[in-house]
Amino acid sequence: MSAVGIHIWTVRSRPGATPPQEAYAVLDAAERERMARLRRERDQVRYRTVHHAYRVILGQRLGVAPREVAFRRHCARCGDDGHGKPVPYAPDGTMLSASLSHSADYALIAVCDDPGVPVGVDIERIRPHMDWSAVPCVSGGRGTHGFEQWTRAEALVKAAGTGLSRTPPRYTGQAFGSWRAAVVPGSGHDWFVRSVRSPAGYAASVAGASPDARVRVADWRWPARCAATSG
Repeated sequence: MSAVGIHIWTVRSRPGATPPQEAYAVLDAAERERMARLRRERDQVRYRTVHHAYRVILGQRLGVAPREVAFRRHCARCGDDGHGKPVPYAPDGTMLSASLSHSADYALIAVCDDPGVPVGVDIERIRPHMDWSAVPCVSGGRGTHGFEQWTRAEALVKAAGTGLSRTPPRYTGQAFGSWRAAVVPGSGHDWFVRSVRSPAGYAASVAGASPDARVRVADWRWPARCAATSG
C-alpha cells in the first residue's frame, strides 16, 4: 500500500491577485457574510483571495466548479452537526479531507489524498515580542520556537476537529521521521504533527492521522497554477 499524500499550497493574498468579481462569484452566502463583517478593505481582499484559491483547489480535486463546493460541519467533541470542523464535498456527496489557515499576507491550504484521513494545517506570522506565559500549549518558547509550538498545537486540534481547549495536545515522545506522535484531548485517535516550509517571518505546521504521510508543499500561482517542492 502506498503512503498517503498530503498536498499543501502556500497562497499569498495581495491586491490584484485575482479579479474581485470572479473571486466573489464563487463564494457562498456564509463566506460573503463573513467577508462583509471584516472592517478593513485589506482584510476583505485577503479573505476573498484566500477563499477563492481554496475553492479552486477543492473544485479541482473534486472535479467540480469552485462555486459547487459545499461544506458540512461536524463537532468531534460533542458529536453534533452544524458546527465544528468544515468538511468540503461535491454535489454527488464525494468528500475531501482538507484544512485552511491564514495569517496576515499568507495562507496554507492542505488536502489529503485519502478523504478518510483527517488533516489540519496552521500558519502564523511571527511577532518578535509575543508573551507566551499564559499560553498552555507553548512551553518556554521564545521567538520562532514559540510560534512553532503554537502552530503544531493548532494543526493538531484542527485535524482532530476538537478545537483548542485549556488542556493542550500532549506529545508521546514517539517520532516517525519528521512526524511527532501526539494525544489530543477529546479525541480517541492517534495524531501526528510536523513543521512545514513557510514564508520568511512565518511558522507553519501540518497534522494528520497517519505517520506515513508524504507531504508536498507548493507555491500557489494565479491563474490556477502551482510550483511544487518538497516540504
